[in-house]
Amino acid sequence: RAEASVLCNVSPPELFALLQELIFLLDSRPHPYFVMHVRSHTSLPGFIAEGNRQADLLTLPVQVLPDRIAQAKLSHSFLHQNAGGLKRQFGLTSQQATNIIAVCPDCQRHSCPSIAGGVNPRGLQSLQLWQTDVTHYREFGKLKYVHSSIDTFSGALFASCHTGEKARDVRRHLMHAFATLGIPSQIKTDNGPAYVSSAMKAFFDSWGVTHITGIPHSPTGQSLIERSHQSLKRLLQQQKGGIGTATPGERLQKALYVFNFLNCSLIDNNPPIVRHLQGMVTGRSQAVRKANREK
Repeated sequence: RAEASVLCNVSPPELFALLQELIFLLDSRPHPYFVMHVRSHTSLPGFIAEGNRQADLLTLPVQVLPDRIAQAKLSHSFLHQNAGGLKRQFGLTSQQATNIIAVCPDCQRHSCPSIAGGVNPRGLQSLQLWQTDVTHYREFGKLKYVHSSIDTFSGALFASCHTGEKARDVRRHLMHAFATLGIPSQIKTDNGPAYVSSAMKAFFDSWGVTHITGIPHSPTGQSLIERSHQSLKRLLQQQKGGIGTATPGERLQKALYVFNFLNCSLIDNNPPIVRHLQGMVTGRSQAVRKANREK
């Protein structure tokens, strides 16, 4: 029928040019041709079905990403970062970020994690002073002993789950913490038997770390790390809906990622890991300047 047809102006112009080329090819064909209908989106074999699949790919609609608020809702439903983290990551206003958390069913059952906490003395730069402690999280079963260390300057946290709270468990935790955050100058703990043991004294001496303890039996001596324990447990509970078959270690690492890389306050736009790395650079620069002055 193409021989007797008239091609009208078609919008857009690109489509008109393609139709015009098609009519030209049909008019100049050297061999007979057969028109047939091929069902779309099938996995049938053959060159006809393959050509149809290529045509289907060219006509697929463009996938449009959801708007920022929709993206923030999807991210929060999986990670459950706080309002400051949503504001920083997706460029939302404080009210928009707060509203997303207010309608989250998991966050309604558990208060939102917080970075702030404690009035203990803090380091003036990263890796100057850590607080280390252990808490229990029964859902981890045999690995319920969660050892954690927090940098008192940046708020960067490292935690690991173990089968006990003896000196060997503390050593394993600190070895992983050193490899992740760096080696601190001082570590403050309570007066637990594992921390004041001779094995731990030898460990601290070998790494050149000064070990200090707080006031015996004082509940406020480790308030920074205690506050981080509460925030970490809240995150674990909020993320519980999507854990599937995740192991205790995987659940803990997911919570640590949110705590260190996403969560931040509505005032300070930097998460703990950024403050930690910036503090390390600042401390190194100060050490270099001091060494140059001494020369």
